[in-house]
Amino acid sequence: MKRRKTLIVDGKTVKSLITVRGAIREVEKAFKLFGEGKVQMPPKVYIHLNKYKGDFRAMPAYVEGLEKCSIKWVNVHPENRKKALPTVMAIIILSDPANGFPLSVMDATYVTALRTGAAGGVAAKYLARKDSKSVALVGCGVQAQTQLAALNENFNIERVRIWGHLRSEAAGFKRKASRIGDFKMEISKTIKSCVEDSDIIVTTTPSRRPLVRSGWLKRGAHVNAIGADAKGKQELDPKILKKAKIVVDAWEQASHSGEINVPLAERQISKKDIYADIGEVVAGKKKGRTSGKEITVFDSTGLAIQDTAVANVVYREAKRRRKGRYVSFL
Repeated sequence: MKRRKTLIVDGKTVKSLITVRGAIREVEKAFKLFGEGKVQMPPKVYIHLNKYKGDFRAMPAYVEGLEKCSIKWVNVHPENRKKALPTVMAIIILSDPANGFPLSVMDATYVTALRTGAAGGVAAKYLARKDSKSVALVGCGVQAQTQLAALNENFNIERVRIWGHLRSEAAGFKRKASRIGDFKMEISKTIKSCVEDSDIIVTTTPSRRPLVRSGWLKRGAHVNAIGADAKGKQELDPKILKKAKIVVDAWEQASHSGEINVPLAERQISKKDIYADIGEVVAGKKKGRTSGKEITVFDSTGLAIQDTAVANVVYREAKRRRKGRYVSFL
């Protein structure tokens, strides 16, 4: 009997096999399947390592239609920049649901950044005003890059404002982001000046206190709240949530670790304040934006089905282009 082998794909190869546009397309499909009830996805499991100021997460999923299962093992260690390591590192195992065979093991550090950016792009497609032209980036790390790249696929962006804790980081981001599109780019001294008069606001910080205040948002603004992905994290003034149309990626995760987790725990909002999950919107079960004046918020915690969808494309393309290398685990 011929021995079956597992395809190993390293980070550099992964980057060569998937585009921002391709990731958006596949994540949107995954969200639609989620809305149609065609996925199995337990909430992510956390290992909190307070001693090391970080955590690990395990994220399993099965996506019907793709006929793939995956599990991602991912860390978040904000102080890794001091150690010349990425804040987020990840590995995905992609498996055949018919027999459990591990089809591929791949670096998922870029997959994680790309699929999260793609989720923001999909959410903005349904929730932001179609004529949005200005973007505010509160936080200027790797995730801000993929968020901006994804927004650039769906909107005619003319102006980008950037705020970071360190002006040097914001300046470095500005240089990198100039490769994404031909925008007028400004570094803001304050979060308020960054956010005011912006059509789309993206928050990508690890903050545990509100950074963006309710009075700073103009009518019709959309917020991609990305940074709050663990218990106790929050970036938005709860008053924003009280007046906004809130769409979460998944209630089971967002209620414990998303932007809504602290306001829920402190009873500033309740489940009835949540309009929908993104799957319901993409599947057409609920409408997205219905008015040019309403404020909308997408609470993104990152779903395992996003990883499954993007990893499946990487695997398919790696086989087609004969990239990566095969090993026998069994």
